[in-house]
Amino acid sequence: MPPRFEIKAYLDKPYSSEIAELNNGRTSASGLEQYTPDQVFAYFLRRLLTDEAKQRFFQEIYLPAQDRAPDNAAARQALYQHMSQKVLTVTPPPPKKGRDLYSVRIEAPSGEKAADWTNNFLNQVAEDATRSLFNDAEKAIALQMQNTERDLEEKLRITEQTRNDRQAQLTEALQVALAVGIRDPQMTSAQPPRQDGVASVIDGSRLYAHGSKSLQAELAVLKNRKDDAPFVDGLRAAQSQLRLLSELKTAEKKFKIFHIDGQVIAPEKPFAPKKSIILALGLFMGLCLGVLTALVRTGVIKQLMAADDTSNTPAYATRNLQPAFTSTTSSTATATAKQLV
Repeated sequence: MPPRFEIKAYLDKPYSSEIAELNNGRTSASGLEQYTPDQVFAYFLRRLLTDEAKQRFFQEIYLPAQDRAPDNAAARQALYQHMSQKVLTVTPPPPKKGRDLYSVRIEAPSGEKAADWTNNFLNQVAEDATRSLFNDAEKAIALQMQNTERDLEEKLRITEQTRNDRQAQLTEALQVALAVGIRDPQMTSAQPPRQDGVASVIDGSRLYAHGSKSLQAELAVLKNRKDDAPFVDGLRAAQSQLRLLSELKTAEKKFKIFHIDGQVIAPEKPFAPKKSIILALGLFMGLCLGVLTALVRTGVIKQLMAADDTSNTPAYATRNLQPAFTSTTSSTATATAKQLV
């Protein structure tokens, strides 16, 4: 039997320090939440438990390592089934027993190959999981930027409409102020307007009480305004958020998506075949066969068989054979005596 070597790697979520660079730039100002070790490790586990991970390992690592490639699709499928059941197995953590660690078991014809296969498989899974995380992160950043830009455009539109509304109000108030002859402001913070001197218009506004001079000045300023950005509430915060989001380069982050509990070391001794068990079983079977052979050669089995045959002979046959046996014996004895004389 050819020797077989195995490696079991126990997988855990990464430490917070191992994903610190991934969270760089994900602050409250950017509107993005920071990743937790559980969230990052979930991407790895989701890929680890898929059949796609085993298929990639089969295509890129296990199949090229075979001495002879499968001749047809059936042989290829049989080889893949053997790999999935014997060579590469993923075991979830046992319920309510210690730490929640997933284990990956790799079986190979040599210790070095077992270590290489384990590292390659874990790297493949980590690569695919990291790519998936990057795609989700880029989509989240793009969506956040779109929402921020849409919100900023809406604020600019509202500010422009507010300015136009203010111009319409000032125009009507100016017409009223010119009609009643109010040139100077009739109300200030120190001197409220008199109820008999300043009456409200239909909509309840007393804007005309500012006086035509003040109304004309404010109306001219609004008409000559070219940029409403300085008057938008939250404009600078939105612009800062867009700038932070555009500077986030998730694909350039260096971090670990999983953590190995220990190290992957090539085993020096094979786990199969179990020589001690095979030798003990061979010794036991050899002893049994030796005892059986000894019994046969000493005639124990033959005696048992003869005794069984005698016990099965009918009584009348024994009586018929006994006189013949006696006469034959007597004749032989007489002849022997004559020869001696």
